[in-house]
Order: sequence, then C-alpha cells, then structure tokens
Amino acid sequence: MNAVLEGLASNPALPGFLLDRLVTSAELATVLADRNDLAPHHVRALLAHGDSSAVHTLLEKKLVHPDDVPIANESVALVLTGHADSDPALARALAFHPDPSIRAKLPEWACSLPKDVIALLARDPSPSVVAELVLFHELPLPLASTVSRHPDPGVRRALASSPHTPASVLASLDQGELARELADNPATPAAVAADLLPHHASRYFLAGRTDLPSSVYEQLASELEPGILSQLAANPAVPVPVLRQLSGTRALRPAVLRNPSIPLDLLTDLAPAARIGPDPVPRIASASAVELRELAASPVAQVRLMVALRADLPAELFARLVTDADHGVAAAAAPRATAAQLWELVSRHGVPVFAAVARSPLCPPELLHHMALRAGSEGEVCRAVAGHAAVRGETLVLCLEDARARHLAAAHPHLPVGTILELLGIEFTAGAAAANPSLPLRVMEELVSSATW
Repeated sequence: MNAVLEGLASNPALPGFLLDRLVTSAELATVLADRNDLAPHHVRALLAHGDSSAVHTLLEKKLVHPDDVPIANESVALVLTGHADSDPALARALAFHPDPSIRAKLPEWACSLPKDVIALLARDPSPSVVAELVLFHELPLPLASTVSRHPDPGVRRALASSPHTPASVLASLDQGELARELADNPATPAAVAADLLPHHASRYFLAGRTDLPSSVYEQLASELEPGILSQLAANPAVPVPVLRQLSGTRALRPAVLRNPSIPLDLLTDLAPAARIGPDPVPRIASASAVELRELAASPVAQVRLMVALRADLPAELFARLVTDADHGVAAAAAPRATAAQLWELVSRHGVPVFAAVARSPLCPPELLHHMALRAGSEGEVCRAVAGHAAVRGETLVLCLEDARARHLAAAHPHLPVGTILELLGIEFTAGAAAANPSLPLRVMEELVSSATW
C-alpha cells in the first residue's frame, strides 16, 4: 500500500468525508482500525474486509462485540476465539478443521478452551497441534501424563517447555533428552532443575534461574562459555563472592554492574570504566536515602551519574547533581530540571548536554531553537529537538539535515506547510508528512482522489 495513503489513514485531522472513502480500502483496514474517531458505519465497513488484524484491534477497543463480527475466514475466526465473550462452539468447529495448520493455531489464539476441545486436540494426529496445545493450555494431570509419552519428540519438548505442565509431569520427563527445555521452564521444580547440571545443554538456562542452591551457581562460575557466565553475572540470586569472582573478567563487568544484588563497594569499583545507558542501575534504584547521599558525594563521576539517573531523588541531591561540574552527570539529571536549570545547563556545558536537555518535556521553545542553531550536524541533538512537542516551526526547519530528524519533523504539526508539502514528495518522509495534522485539507482531498485501490 502507498505510504502516503497509510499516512493519511492515521492522520488525526482527516475529515469524516475522506475517512468514508478510505474505509472502502481493504489494504488500509489495519491502519484505520487504530483511529479514535470511527463511527459505527466505519466499523461495519472495516469488518466487511475480513481483515483479522483490524478485527483484533476493534475488539480490543470494544468497538464491536464478537457476536457482531462476520466470520469471513479462518483468521477472523481464530481472532474471535481470543475474546472472552466468544462462542465456545467456534473453538469446537476449528478443532475439527481439516487443515492441521489451522488447528495448530487455535491453542495460541484461544483465551480458553472447553475441556472436550482440549481432550480432542491432545489426541490430534498432527504432532504440531498437540505441541501447541501443551504450550498454551493447562492439561488435566492424567492427560498431561499421557502426552508425556507421546512418540513425537517435538511434543515432548513442548511439554517440557510449557509453564502449564504439572510439576510432577516435568519431574518424570527424560532429563537427558529434555535438559535444555526443563532448565528454561520456570515451572520446573528447583530440585529437578538442580539435577540437570551434569547436562551441558541446561547450563545457560540454569545460570539465569533464581531458585537454585548457591552450590549450583558456584559450579557454573567455573564455566568457560561467555554466554553462561553473562547469564550468571546478571542473576540477582548469585552469591556475592561469585559476583566478585565474575567481575574479574572485563567482558562480564557490565552485567555485574547491573545486577540488583551487587554490593555498593563493588559497584563503585566497577563504575569508572562503565558505559552507562539511559536506564537507572537497579542497585541504585533500590538504594536507601543514606546510600544515595554517600554515592552522590563520590569523587567518581560515573557513580554520581548513576545516581542522577534516578527519577525520585531527594530535592537536595537533585539540586547538587544538576549543577555538577561533570557534563555527563548534569545531563543525566536534565529530564527533571526546570526551564531555568536547563538554560543554566546549556550555558555551562554547551553541546555535550544539548540532546539530554532537548529531551526534557520542560525545555522551552526558545532554548530548543538556541540549541538547534548551535548543534550543526549533530544528529542526536537534531532528533531530540525534532521530537519535542513544543518545538517551533522555524526550529524544525533547522533539523532537516539529519535523515531521522527529518522523518520526525515531517509528522510534526508545527512544521511549516510549505515544508510539509516538500517532504510529501520525498519517499522516506512521504508517509510521515501525510500523517501530519497540519497537512492542508485540499491536499488530503487530492491525494485521496488520485488514489487507486
């Protein structure tokens, strides 16, 4: 489908008479179903296309009841089974469908299945149907025990992987054959999972479990495979001595640093060489007020930066960090700064804090313009400015050199109309420009009138 028409279909300013025309297009049904201004006749028109994605959206938005949906095809029927108010007879009918691929999709889609349908699918001649059933639905214990002896290995793997499988059945499965699946299944009892350690295929998944004895983690720490050690380094159940041991490997330090159970002294030791993203470090997020004060006074800038990322800092700590001499620390605090503090940040630190300041919802339009003028070709700054709700049109024009910023600007309602029209003629920005609510009505009419579908 034409990107311009898709953009128009999502444009919140699209008038009703043009929406009346667009709903006749089956290809636009999925996009149009997301709109918040659909009248009953629009809903009926969209349902008539038999588009399962559109039906799913309309059901989710409660714009239609399952009984009112025409069952145009199997995909729509499957979507209906996922609704709590759907007729159980529909699931029964699909369970007898001659195509095994349809029967296999039923367990995933259906929010619940009648007992007789579960029993029927459990005896299905297609192993893929049985496998999907045990993955998505709980079987009665006797039936699960019977399925555990299914001749197809794919069914047994699905049973071992399923969180719906009874613990007693999981304990009875062949550990040698199914070690990987059992280790990865949170429903597998801890005692059973611990016994999987001799099977190498289980160790990556065991390293991520939080319910095992300390001795298991200690043994896993002697592994050589990076994937297993990375799982272990991130696991909050791993004993502190093991974390200290793992931190001796440089490649594991980022995972150890984000482990919620890391002791603060180890966090402080690892912080100087760490690359901190925008998300708060879990141990900092759980730190007490006393711990935060100690960390905020650290001579290590990276430690202070981690503290500055926390959204609920006490006022006195935030005031200290937002005026920090290190631009990284100050930038981390920027999203919660006042407009006056943002101006001060930019004045003190310049370009290195521009992107962080521009992402603040309180950044005033004048400051956005000030930064856009001085950012040059700095793409991150341009994108942050172009995505701000308060940015002015003349500021958006300054951001068009960066491709991603140009795409953001194309959809921004403050972009000058002339520029919107220019971007409407460029393939990469055409869809975004068509979705711009400031697109003139006459242009919308021309685009719809010239469309072919």
